[in-house]
Amino acid sequence: MSSFLIPDVEAVRAMSPAQLEALARELDGERRALETALATLVARVEEAGAYRSDGHRTVRAWGMAACNWSLPEAARFVKAGHLLARFPSAAGMGVAQLHALAAVAANPRVAEHLPEAEQLLVGQAAVLDFDDYSVLLRAWEAAADPDGAHLDHERAHREREATLAHVGAKAFLNAQGGAVAGVQLKEVLDAFVHAEFLADWEAGVAIHGEAMSVSRMARTERQRRFDALLAVFAAAAGSGVLAGFEPTVNVLVDQATFEHALVKALGGTPEPLDLTVAHRCETANGVQLDPMDVLIAAAVGHVRRVVLNSAGVVVDLGRKQRLFTGALREVLLALERHCNWCGCHHTPRQVDHVLPFSNAGPTASWNGGPACGHHNRWRTRGYRTWRDPDGHWHHYRPDGTEIGWRAATPVAGA
Repeated sequence: MSSFLIPDVEAVRAMSPAQLEALARELDGERRALETALATLVARVEEAGAYRSDGHRTVRAWGMAACNWSLPEAARFVKAGHLLARFPSAAGMGVAQLHALAAVAANPRVAEHLPEAEQLLVGQAAVLDFDDYSVLLRAWEAAADPDGAHLDHERAHREREATLAHVGAKAFLNAQGGAVAGVQLKEVLDAFVHAEFLADWEAGVAIHGEAMSVSRMARTERQRRFDALLAVFAAAAGSGVLAGFEPTVNVLVDQATFEHALVKALGGTPEPLDLTVAHRCETANGVQLDPMDVLIAAAVGHVRRVVLNSAGVVVDLGRKQRLFTGALREVLLALERHCNWCGCHHTPRQVDHVLPFSNAGPTASWNGGPACGHHNRWRTRGYRTWRDPDGHWHHYRPDGTEIGWRAATPVAGA
C-alpha cells in the first residue's frame, strides 16, 4: 500500500497547477483502488458465508460491525461488490461512478440487459463528467425498463400533492408531482428568480456604482428564491409581474426513442431499443421524461427538431453570422446543462467561438462553446479550449498543460 507525504501550505504554493492536479489524481487513484478492494472483499465474504461466523445475519451487518459503517454505506459496498463480481472491468472506476452504476445494476428489472451494456456503462464512466454520467445511467435504466419507468412517471403524477403549513413563526411549502410538471414549474420559478436578481443588482449599482458585486446584494440567493416564489403567486393573482411570460421547456429525445414510443402509442410492438448505445429523453437539465409524455408534447406543442451526431454535437444549422444568436444560440445553450469549463456547474449564459471568429472560426454549432460569463472572459487570458471528436471539452493553460482530470485520459485525434 502506498504512503504519501502531503505537501505543506508553502510547498503547495510553490507547485504549479499541473503538479497539484497530478498529485490529487494520484491520491484519488489510491482511493479508487481501496474502494474496489473493500467492495470486492465484501462480495467474497458474502459468497463464502464468512459473515455468519460471529452471528451476523447479513454481510451488511458484518461490515457495519467490522468497520463502523453506516447502514447506507454498508449497503453501497454490498451493491458495489455485486457489481464488481458481474463487471470485473469496473475495478478502478471513480468512487462516485462505481456506486452510481452499482445502484443501477441492483435494479432487478434491468438485470437481463446488463451484460450487453457493459462496454457502454463502464466505458463512459471514464470519459464523462460525473453529472453527465449520472444522466446517462438514468436514461439507460429507463430504456432498459420502459414499462417500469412509465409506471414510475404515472405514479409520480397520480400522487401529486402540495401543502402549505404554518409551524410557529415559519411557513412551510411542500409539493411533489411528475417530472413534466416539475420542469415547467422550475422554468417559471427560474425566470422569476432571475428577475429578482436583476432587481437586486440594479439597486446595488445605484448605491455602489462600479464597485458593485454579488457580495453587496441586499438579499441572499435563498431569500431571492423565496421572494420569487411569492411573486409567482402574486402574478397568478393578477399583479402583472412578468406579464406575457410563457415558459419554454427544451426537450431532448433521440430519434430511436421517439419512434419507439410512437409505434407503441399506435398499438404496435416496436423492436427493443439498442441498449449498447446511449439514448436520450430528457430536459436540457437532464431530468428524465417518459417518452409517452414527450410524444404528447410533440403532438400539442411547438417542437424544434435538432439532429445530433454520435458524440452529441449538433449538426451545423448552416447560418453564416458573426454572433451566436436566435435558434442557434438557444439550441447550443439547451444542449449544455452547465458551463463547458471543467469543474464549473454554473448555467451557461453565453456562446462564443472556440476557434475565434478573427481566425476564420465559423459561427457553426460545432464551433460554439457555451460558457458562464466568468469563464467566457477567462479565455482572453491566453487559455485555449478544444472539443475532441467524442464531444468532450478540453481546456489548456497558456503554458500548454491541460486543466482537469481529462489531462490523464488519452484522446483520439489529439
